[in-house]
Amino acid sequence: MIQFVWIVIKDTPVAGMRFIKMTDQEERERLEKFYGWLSGPISEFTEKVQDIIIEGTKYYYHTNNDVLFVVGTDLEETSIPSVFTPELEDVFFTIFPSEIANSYDGKDVSQFRVFDKNLIELVKAFDQRKIEAKGERKGLDAFEVLNLPTELQMVALVLVKMQVVTPDMVTQVTGLATDEVENQLRDIYQRGYLFITTISDKSYFSIKPFESDEAPRIISKRTEKEITQMEGPETQDASFPPVTEPSTPSIPQEDSPVVTSKAKVSDISDQVDSTTVESAMMAPPELDFSELGAESSFSVPKPSEESSDVSGFSETDAISPRLDEVKDPVSDITKKESRGIKLKADPLAQEIDKTHRQTIIIPKNGFLPSNSLRREKGFTSGKIRIPNERNRDPFLLNTLFKRDIENVFEALFMGDFIVVTSENPSLFEDEGIDKLIDTINLITPHRNLICVKNESFVHPKDADVVVVPKNLLKYYSWATIIDMDQNRIIGGSSSEFTKNLVKKLKKIISPKEFLKEITNLASILLKVARDINTLKIEGRSPDQYLNEVKKAFGVAALDAGLTLSEKLIRLHKDCAYLAGFYIRKGLDVAVRSIIVGEPLVIIGDDPLDVYHIIEALSIFAPHKAINAQIWTTNFAGIDIGQFDIMGAQEGTDKLFKEAAKVNLRSMSAYSGPRSEYLHSFLRQMWRRRSRERPKFIRDKINDMFGQVNKFIQKIQAFGDRSPTKQEMRDILAEFDPQFPPFAIDLLRKTEPELALKIKNIL
Repeated sequence: MIQFVWIVIKDTPVAGMRFIKMTDQEERERLEKFYGWLSGPISEFTEKVQDIIIEGTKYYYHTNNDVLFVVGTDLEETSIPSVFTPELEDVFFTIFPSEIANSYDGKDVSQFRVFDKNLIELVKAFDQRKIEAKGERKGLDAFEVLNLPTELQMVALVLVKMQVVTPDMVTQVTGLATDEVENQLRDIYQRGYLFITTISDKSYFSIKPFESDEAPRIISKRTEKEITQMEGPETQDASFPPVTEPSTPSIPQEDSPVVTSKAKVSDISDQVDSTTVESAMMAPPELDFSELGAESSFSVPKPSEESSDVSGFSETDAISPRLDEVKDPVSDITKKESRGIKLKADPLAQEIDKTHRQTIIIPKNGFLPSNSLRREKGFTSGKIRIPNERNRDPFLLNTLFKRDIENVFEALFMGDFIVVTSENPSLFEDEGIDKLIDTINLITPHRNLICVKNESFVHPKDADVVVVPKNLLKYYSWATIIDMDQNRIIGGSSSEFTKNLVKKLKKIISPKEFLKEITNLASILLKVARDINTLKIEGRSPDQYLNEVKKAFGVAALDAGLTLSEKLIRLHKDCAYLAGFYIRKGLDVAVRSIIVGEPLVIIGDDPLDVYHIIEALSIFAPHKAINAQIWTTNFAGIDIGQFDIMGAQEGTDKLFKEAAKVNLRSMSAYSGPRSEYLHSFLRQMWRRRSRERPKFIRDKINDMFGQVNKFIQKIQAFGDRSPTKQEMRDILAEFDPQFPPFAIDLLRKTEPELALKIKNIL
C-alpha cells in the first residue's frame, strides 16, 4: 500500500499526504534518511522513476520540470513507476503548470494545498484497481517470446522491455495501429501470459502480477564489518568521472513554513479504513553535510571533466563487504538459472552465441581498440563527399514512406543501426532494396557506410546497415527497422533536428538542392560535435561557443551536435572514463567481479553499447585476458562459469540470478557485494587525468595482488597456530584498514580454507 506522497519544489515539500499513522517527527526522520541516501541533483532523475529501500520502506522518486515526486510504499506494492507516478504528475501539472512551479520562491505553500483532494482520489483509484487476470499465468521474457507466433513477437518484445504498457505506448514504439496492438496484447493474454489492470479507465498490461513485486534490495543500518549486498540498482554512486566540484544545496531549516492538516479518509481501501491521512508538508530536515560527504543530498557531479575529484562513499557509507560463508559462487549456476525455462529449439540463436565469443586484452594506452571504434572514426575523418545523384534517387525515402522518415535520418546522422527487411524469398536480389541502399549511401555524405546482406544475425560492430529476412527481426528490436513489405519504418527515434530536416526536404524538388541541404547540415553537425569535444579535451568552457551555435544554427542543431559529441568522445577518452560514464551507480560492484573472478553480465538494448562497455571494463583486468561472450540471445545452453564477462539483451536479468549485473539503461551495477576498498581505489583513480589512469590502474591492481600475497605469508607464518589479538593487530597495522575484507573476498575462490581461517581470525 502507499504510505505517503511528497511533492517537493526547491527542496521544500509543498504538497503531500500520509496514509498510515505517522507522527511529524517520524516523517521528518524518514525524509532525513531519504535525503541522506539520495545522491545527485534532482535534474539527474528525469529519465525514469527510480527507487530505493530504506529500513522497510520503498521510496519511488522522479523529477519532472524541477518538481520532485516521492512515493513511499511497503515492499509489496508495485506499479508505482508505470502507473501511479505518471498519473500523479499529469494531474499535478494540469492544476499547477510548470510556470507556477518555476516561479515558486520556496516560502508560502498554501497555493498547493488544493492538490490534497486530488491526491486522495488518485490513491483511492490506484488502490481500487481491478485485476482481470486470474489464477496462474506464464512468465514472459525475451526468450519465452520465441515461443509466440511471429506476428506477436514484436509487441511481446516491447512488453518485455517496458514491463508495463498501454496500447498507445506500444504504438509509439512499433508504429502499429493502436487497435491492432490491443488485439495482439489480448491475444498474448489469452495464451496464458500477462496481467491486466484498469486504472482511471486505462488498461495496463504487465508481465508481472500487479499485486506483487520481486524481492527488492534493502538498505539497512550497517556496521563497520558489514555491507548490504545490493540486489539491484538502488543508490546512485559517485564512482564516475566528475564535471565540477559538487556544491551543497540550499536546504530550508526548521523555521521554514510548515503547514499541517488532518482529514479522515474511510473509503480508500480496507487496508487504510481507520488510518489517518495527513498532509506531509514539513520542511526538509537540517542535514549535517560534513558527515554525509560532499556528493550527498543532490550534489553528485555530472561526468565530463577529468581533473576534478570525486568523493567515494560518504562517512555513512564507510562499510566493509559482508563476510559470507566461503563457497564457490559459480557452482550450479547454470542449473539454477535455466530451471523452468522452456524454449523451442532455436539453432540460429545458438549459432549467434557460438560466434560471438572473444578474448579481450586492452592496450597499454588504456583506450578502446581501434577496430571497435570503426563507426565513431567514420564520423571524424573530416571529409564530406560531394553526392552524385546519377542513377540514384535522393527522393526515394519520401516516395516509399509516408511517416517516420526522420527516424531513418536520425539513425544515419547519429550512427545508429538500420535494418532493412522483407519476407520476399529473393530478398537479396531485390532491385528495390538495392536502390534503397544506394539512396541511403547518397544521403550520408559524411560517412562511409558498411551495408551487409545476410541470412543470419550481424553484430552492429560489423555493419551500419543490414538486409535480413523478416524472421530475424526478433534479434533487432532495438534497431531502426525499414519494412519493405509494408513500406513503413518501425522503431528508432527522432529529434527536432531531423524533424526540421525532413520538413525542409519535403519542400525541395531539385535533386541538387536536396543533396546540398543534406550536405550542409551534415557538415554543421560534424563541426559542432568535433568542436565541442575539442573544448572538452582541452578543459575549456564551451558556454560561449554553444551560445554562438545556438544563434547561428538554432537550438535543434546545437542539441544534435551535443548528442553526437557524446558518442564521438569515446575516441578521446580512456576505458576507465567510459566505464564510469555509463555505470554511474555501483561501479565498484562491477570492478570487484572482474578482479575477484566472478561472472559479470552486461545487459542492454544495443549490442554495440554492450560490447564497448565489456571492452572498457576489461581495463580492470591487467592480470589476465578477459574471456567474453560479447552477445547472447539464448542463454539457456551456456555455462556462465566459462566466461569472465557476458553481454545479454534487455529483459534477461532472471537468467543471471547469481551473477553481478550491469544494466546500461539504468546506468548501474548491482546484484554483487560492495567493496569499500575498491571504492576507495576508484576515488583515487578519478583524481588522475586520462593519460595517467591506465598505468595507475595496472600498478594499483598488481599491488593489490602483491599485498594479498604478503598478507597470506604473514598469516601462514604462524603455522597451525592462530595469531593472538595483539599479533593480529601488529599484522593489520601494515595494511590499509579496508584491505583485509577485500583479501578474504579475493581468496574465496582460489584458497577457500585460508579465506575462512583469516575471516575467523578477524
